[in-house]
Amino acid sequence: MGTKLIYHTKKSSVGGISPFDKTITNIVENKNVCIICPYISIRYLSRITQLANTWQLVTDVEEWVISHNIKNRQNIKNFILNNLSAIHHYKDIHAKVIVADDKAFIGSSNLTDKGITGRVEMSVLIEEKEQVCELQRWSKDLWIGSESVKTQDLEKYVSSIESLAPSGMDRPKASLPSNATSINAKLVDIGGTNIQVLEIITNNQESHERLIGWIKKITSNRDWINDYLDLARELIDFTELTSDDPMLVTSITKNDGIGISIGQRYVLKPHSNGRVGLIMPLDYNQQNYLTDRVVYEADEFFFKNKIREARWIVFERIDRIKFHENIKNFWKKAVLSELNRGKISGFKRYHKPIAYEAIMNPTYRAKLLDETFI
Repeated sequence: MGTKLIYHTKKSSVGGISPFDKTITNIVENKNVCIICPYISIRYLSRITQLANTWQLVTDVEEWVISHNIKNRQNIKNFILNNLSAIHHYKDIHAKVIVADDKAFIGSSNLTDKGITGRVEMSVLIEEKEQVCELQRWSKDLWIGSESVKTQDLEKYVSSIESLAPSGMDRPKASLPSNATSINAKLVDIGGTNIQVLEIITNNQESHERLIGWIKKITSNRDWINDYLDLARELIDFTELTSDDPMLVTSITKNDGIGISIGQRYVLKPHSNGRVGLIMPLDYNQQNYLTDRVVYEADEFFFKNKIREARWIVFERIDRIKFHENIKNFWKKAVLSELNRGKISGFKRYHKPIAYEAIMNPTYRAKLLDETFI
C-alpha cells in the first residue's frame, strides 16, 4: 500500500506489456471510475470503459476534438453525443488522472495508444486510502463544477473547425460554453524581484503616482481593485498579448484609471461606484442573466458604417468583481472579434507599460496596493 512509480522498463520498451496499461486496466476493472484527461483516443477510452462498472469523464472537449484529424473529430463528436450524461466539459483541464473505488492513477501520459505504449512517460499508482479519498473528492468537485455540452453547441463547434489542422497549428475562433471555474493563480514572490520592482517605479515614477491616485479615487476596497486587475490579467492571458503588441493598450486615464483597449475599442474599463464595463457581442442577452445587475448599456463607439458591431455593458460590482463563466465567455467572444479586426491600435501612444505591470506582475502589484492602502 502507498504509492508506486509507473514507467517503461527495458522489457516493455522492446515489445513487452505496457506497465501503464497493466496498471490502468487493473484499477478500472469492475470499479466505479472517474477519468480526467483532455487528450484521449476513442479506442483506448473504450478499452477502459468496457472494463469499468460505471464511468465518468471530465475533459476539455475543445482540446479533445481539435487535437485529432477531421475523421476522428466526427467519431469523437458521435461518441460524446452517445454518452452525454457521462461526459462533462471543463475548459482548460489538463490533468491526466484516473480515480477508482480504492486506487488512483496520476501521470503525464495521454490516454491514447501512443501515450500508453509509445512515449517516455511517468505515472504514479496511489493506493493509500487517505490520498485516494482526497482524489475522489477532487474529481467529484470537478464533475459537479462542470456540465455536459449541449448537442447544438457541439455540432456548431465541430463544424467551425473542420478546415483547421490538429492542435499546435491553427486555433479556432469558436468555443464551447463552460460554467467551470477558470484557474487564475499567481506566481510565488521570490527573492530578487524587489530590485526589479524598484526599477519599474523609478523609471515610471509619475505614472506610478497616477496609479495610486486613481485607485484611491475609484475605491477604498483593496479586494475590489485586486479583483479588477485579476480580471484584466485573465483577459491578457486569454489573448496572449504582450505589452509591446501593437494591438494592446493599457492606459491610465484621469477618470477611468486602467482601461484596456484592443484595436480601436475599449474591452474592459472600471467605472466609479463599484461598476465595471465589458465589451459584449450582439448575441449577449441579459434576459438569460437577470440575477446579474446591469447598470446601463452604451452605444457610442460600437458602430461602423452605421452598423452596430458590439455592445458596451456596465455591470454593478460594489464589493467584489466576480462574473459567471458564461458571461465571461460572451465577453471573450467579443474580445476575439476586436482582435481580428486589425493589426494596430490607433491609441498605442496612450499605452502605459506600468499599467501592464500592475496587471501582470504580482510583485509590483503588491507594492502598488501596499502604498495605496497604507
